[in-house]
Amino acid sequence: MKKLKPQKVDWAQIERFLLSAEKKLASAKKILAFDEEACLQQAYEAMLKASLGLMFSHAFRARSLPGHHIAIIEFVRARIDRKHAGLLTTFDRLRRKRNMALYDDTGFVSLHDAEQALETAREFLEVIRADIAARRP
Repeated sequence: MKKLKPQKVDWAQIERFLLSAEKKLASAKKILAFDEEACLQQAYEAMLKASLGLMFSHAFRARSLPGHHIAIIEFVRARIDRKHAGLLTTFDRLRRKRNMALYDDTGFVSLHDAEQALETAREFLEVIRADIAARRP
């Protein structure tokens, strides 16, 4: 079965997703002071929301199937400049770290992990916003 399905481009919806991503990033910064795991989760979700905005801007959305977060990351990897490959590698690492923290008791999140998640999410949102802005009519 296909991992993606067509999505009508709706620039207002895309902007709402990007604003939601920015809110999640702002929340993650505040949460860092007292909960590293929640900080990483929020930073990851910020990247996910921005990625969905990028998908919508290309007239696609991910199907809600097992592995759809991987499909979203693969979609973004195929569409943004290769010079940002490190951000996608870290994004995928955060996905795995989040899953371990959520589903496995070995998924400890350190302060360093949370800080790296914040920085990666900040850079990622800038890249995604710039990409979308460059293609917006």
